[in-house]
Amino acid sequence: RDTFAHLEHQHALENNEDIYCKLFDEITNQPSNMINLPYLSTTGLPDLSPLTSGVITGLRLTSSRGEILKGIIEGIILDLKITIDSLSEVGFVVNEFVTVGGGSKSSTWVQICADILGKKMLRPKIIESGTLGSAIIAGVGSGIFSDYKSAVDAMVDIDETFVPDNNKHRIYQKNADLFIELRDIITDYLKKLSINRVD
Repeated sequence: RDTFAHLEHQHALENNEDIYCKLFDEITNQPSNMINLPYLSTTGLPDLSPLTSGVITGLRLTSSRGEILKGIIEGIILDLKITIDSLSEVGFVVNEFVTVGGGSKSSTWVQICADILGKKMLRPKIIESGTLGSAIIAGVGSGIFSDYKSAVDAMVDIDETFVPDNNKHRIYQKNADLFIELRDIITDYLKKLSINRVD
C-alpha cells in the first residue's frame, strides 16, 4: 500500500475511504503471468526457513499496478496452498473454508483463494472472528446459551459462498508447481550466497 499508493492512501484517509477497494478494482480477472514468492521474512509453516527472499518473476515494462498486486496475492495464497496440501499427507482432508478477518472483506481476494485452493470459500456475515468468538464464549458463560454448538448455530450465519472457477484452478495448479520450483531454486541460491559470505 505505502509503496504503490502512498499519496492515494493519504488522500483516502483524509476522506474516510478505503484505499484497498481502489487497488483491488485494478486487479485483472484472469490469473497473472507472474510467480511471486511472498517471503519478506522467515517463511511460515511447514518450513519456517529464515533463508528466504521475496521474488516477483514475469515483470514487464507493461506490467500494471493491478497485475503486480494480483501476483502478490496469488503468491500469498500459493504459499498457503503448500501448507494445506501437506495436511492431506497426514490424512486431514479440507472440503471447504470459512474466511474471516481483513482479507475476507474483499470479494476479489476471497474468489482468488477459491480459484487457487480449488475449494469453496464461505464468508460469514460477521467476519471479525475474534470479537464474535468472545461474544459466543460470553453467551455460554453467562447462560444465554446452553453450549457452544447452540451459540454458534445462533450467532454464525454464512453470508456468501465463493465457488472455484475450474479453468482458473487448472492454471493455478500448474503455477503451484512453478512456485515450488522457484522457491527451491531461490532457497538453494540463498544457501550458497550465505556460505560464500562466511568463507
